[in-house]
Amino acid sequence: MAAISTEQALQIPQQLRRQDSQDGADSAGAEQQGQRAPQDKRFLSDDPVSIRNQAREQPVKPVSVEQYKLQLGQDQAYIKETLRNKLAEYQLSPHTQLNVSKDAFGQLELKGPALQSKLDQIASDLNNSNAFRQAFDRVSQQQPTLNYVDNVVKLSKAYGVSNNLFNSLISDEKEYNGLNDIAHRYQAMKASAPVYGDASMSDPQRFEFSLNV
Repeated sequence: MAAISTEQALQIPQQLRRQDSQDGADSAGAEQQGQRAPQDKRFLSDDPVSIRNQAREQPVKPVSVEQYKLQLGQDQAYIKETLRNKLAEYQLSPHTQLNVSKDAFGQLELKGPALQSKLDQIASDLNNSNAFRQAFDRVSQQQPTLNYVDNVVKLSKAYGVSNNLFNSLISDEKEYNGLNDIAHRYQAMKASAPVYGDASMSDPQRFEFSLNV
């Protein structure tokens, strides 16, 4: 069953208004000719009707987006606080912009408007911190997933749009719908993005965590 686009959803109210206007004109003409006006002639064309029914029949599966944001927010707060402490430790401005990512060998690296020697020292400290590396790994894996989930849920609530790809990520068993569980399935699905033909699943850029940006 095909999902509707935002453009199609927005066209439904316009078709209703056009049909109302036409019904009013038909009723007025019938009264002038002494004929009884139809009680209710308003209708939608087949496509919008089927679209609206499809949206009701197959909405997106429910997930706890706010809970996901709260969980991931704890790791994000820890990363930000650690980076701010490192800026203070190495006597850099607290407003220094930093971008943290992983290089081709899986090591954390920093970029920003500071001496490269200091950036390398901070990166070395972060690489030696298991707690920081684990928090960064969780955020780098789960943030793209959360962005995708949040966007799909918002579209569904606003326009009644269903999404079969999204539904395939969500288990019928709630205990298997933690953000980490969905992230693993999302990563696997992204690897098959050319098969599904969903451009939103493609994510060729590596993850970066930004501070003061």
